[in-house]
Amino acid sequence: MKKRILLKNINLFDVKDDILRNNVDILIENGLIKEVGKVNYVGEDMLEQIDCSGKFALPGLFECHAHLTMLTNQDDETKKEILKEVGIEKASPKEELEKEVLKAFVVKGITQVRDLGGPVKTLKDLKDKISNGEYVGPDIFYAGPMLEKSPLTGQENNKRWPGFTVAIDSKQDAENTIEQISNQGATLVKTFGKFDLDVLKCLLDEAKEYNLPVTHDSGPTFFHSVPVDRGIDLGIRCFEHGKSLWYVVLKDDLKKEHDKLIDADPEAKEAFRSKVFSLGTQSISLTKLRQLINKMLSYDIYFCPTLHIFKHYAENPEVYREDELDKFRKIFEVLYEISCFITQEMIKSGMKILVGQDGWNPKFTFNEMQLLKEIGLSEAEIIKGATIYPAKWLGISEQVGSISPNKQANVLILNKNPLEDIQNIKTTHAVLQNGKFVFRE
Repeated sequence: MKKRILLKNINLFDVKDDILRNNVDILIENGLIKEVGKVNYVGEDMLEQIDCSGKFALPGLFECHAHLTMLTNQDDETKKEILKEVGIEKASPKEELEKEVLKAFVVKGITQVRDLGGPVKTLKDLKDKISNGEYVGPDIFYAGPMLEKSPLTGQENNKRWPGFTVAIDSKQDAENTIEQISNQGATLVKTFGKFDLDVLKCLLDEAKEYNLPVTHDSGPTFFHSVPVDRGIDLGIRCFEHGKSLWYVVLKDDLKKEHDKLIDADPEAKEAFRSKVFSLGTQSISLTKLRQLINKMLSYDIYFCPTLHIFKHYAENPEVYREDELDKFRKIFEVLYEISCFITQEMIKSGMKILVGQDGWNPKFTFNEMQLLKEIGLSEAEIIKGATIYPAKWLGISEQVGSISPNKQANVLILNKNPLEDIQNIKTTHAVLQNGKFVFRE
């Protein structure tokens, strides 16, 4: 006998057509959306009918820039702190941290996660535990390791999580790694920092063969080997972090000074960084920024600014040594200012913005939404940046990302209208994942 759920008289935000459809019905059958509209149900199969008058429906949300590996291999004290941060006060540190936090994602309506860096085996194990019912959690679309030329910028992460970053120093490395991560379930690729361009071209060609979309993080601020404009020319269609455009849009005199220092010693480069950081947004050519944004728009680029992480570290620099607190607080304050400035220009131009926090805490996804709202992104675009846009970039918009017939029944039901105030996206009434309730108020 088929299991059916009928959500009656709900207000549905149609992210495909960008309209709010009032008082519609959503019929769910065996984990899929069967009908959307006014449903006159006739049948003998089991039906649970729910009156949703006054409620609002959204597709299950995406977190677009996560690092779930960081939930694993933590000591008991760290586990306890993380659980407390997520809001799980009563949990024992001996409880499986990843189990509790992954459940917290879906309870808040985040039914999909785009993971952008971690050992591919660890991420596959987490995904398998969710798939086989051992854990309740989001569907994880993972890149596996961050890929760049050696020496690895993120080598420290490999000490705790071996395979967090992997060196790609030759075309053979590129071919082997793409094949390996694809065979282990990766559905995208994350490139990071330094690359020999011929090796990167090979990697991008190989990723295309395996149908793996590529997103790029330019790496530490300035002295990039693959700046955003060059990445676009090579075929990359998604970029991470608001500050990643900074080098490309420097004023002419600063860019000339920067380029002369490409092969300079670290001390000279650090002096240049300090100079540009002291200038902040005054170092940016607005003309260049708008030209670059126009180029991004012409290539249908997606952008994930991760504003939250810069603001978080500016306000919580305790992870650094005490003698470095002021230094790093100022660095992240500037990175946040630059990221907001650049992202705001993108918003004015209609760029497709993805919602991502650069972490593991489901609460921070909603923090990112609020920060995007504060710099001018509309509620409708914020919601699309956490639903249909990531689904389209991943190539899975026929399965998820909107509430439409034949798609997975991942539905977030809210008590208040999120189009009036993005904070209302936290007024969760119920969450369905694959047609099953994972939370009901």
